[in-house]
Amino acid sequence: MTLDAYAPMVDPKTAALGRLIGALAEDAIFGLASGGGAAVLEGLGRRRGEAYQAILGGHRLNTMSNELEHWVVEMTRAIAPIFPPAWMPMADVLREKVTLEVGARGLRSFFSSKPSEKDVLRVKRLGTLATRVLRAVFAADGTLDPEEQRTIAGFVASLGLPDEDAKPLYAEAPIAVEQLDVYGDVEPGFAKALLRGAWLASAWDSIDPREEHVIRVVSNKLNFAAMELEVLRNDVVTKLETRRAAGQAAVDAIRFVLSDRMPGHGVTLAAKTGTIMIPKRYRDEVLAQVGHGAKVTLARRGAQLSTEDKHMVLGIAWAAALYEDPSVARRALFRARHDRVAQDLGEEGAKARHAVDEWVNDVLAPAAFPMGAD
Repeated sequence: MTLDAYAPMVDPKTAALGRLIGALAEDAIFGLASGGGAAVLEGLGRRRGEAYQAILGGHRLNTMSNELEHWVVEMTRAIAPIFPPAWMPMADVLREKVTLEVGARGLRSFFSSKPSEKDVLRVKRLGTLATRVLRAVFAADGTLDPEEQRTIAGFVASLGLPDEDAKPLYAEAPIAVEQLDVYGDVEPGFAKALLRGAWLASAWDSIDPREEHVIRVVSNKLNFAAMELEVLRNDVVTKLETRRAAGQAAVDAIRFVLSDRMPGHGVTLAAKTGTIMIPKRYRDEVLAQVGHGAKVTLARRGAQLSTEDKHMVLGIAWAAALYEDPSVARRALFRARHDRVAQDLGEEGAKARHAVDEWVNDVLAPAAFPMGAD
């Protein structure tokens, strides 16, 4: 008889909790990658509560590892009223309260179960305009690719519109920018957010002259100052460079901490995180190293990052370490590697680990108690 025969059977409840920990690790990676810091995790956990209960009930849901496209759309909608992802075009539009997700689940929920008709009409009008501009930019240089379609779907979902208003936006054909109708009052804050989102959509894979034409026509329709439009463009390009550095640091950190899980989760989680975080124009260069299994050498490449970005990288790396629900011994090993990454960044790893651990435990405790109450 082999030693495996003596291995204890895994209790179904324990197995369910293990699956939940994996989901929480992925959600933490997404939440931290949004750029809002560990503070976003609490709200994200509340909005994902039904999904967590479904996992405990044995249901198979979309995951980062297996169903990235659908999972990103679901996660984008979940986090929209908390901190729209920094990498998502039109995130600033959502911050201008062009979403019903805030009202329906925010302060208004104490007094009313649904937003006012005025709010619905405003979000429908401005959300439709933003969706059409986003699609026009993407379509300017050719047929939309899957990532662009996913980005549009994530934005439309984040508007929180009723199904009858949202469904046409998912499948609407691109509208020529010259025929794009800008009607009604457009607040200056929304106009700036719209054009910033358009530049981000264009610059994500490199600014094409045809995309730039779309943006300038929209700017003229909004009577937006040409000089300020250039300021927005330069700001977006600078932010993408910063995002590239932070994304590469996160990919390297995951691979270093999970160096004995390659190939395996060390590759999968690093690649998926890079896909989310790193602008498309730089992504192949970074992810090629992941695919080739090149050894990670810590050389202070992320030392120039801001303190906030360093904490983001360390939090993402620790969330990835928790993905397999590691034993005490494994956690000790991961912690030692994580401290090496933190030292390379010029930070302490304990703070990032504590923030992720605390959130995971806060979600697990109430989930675990009903399961053991029988």
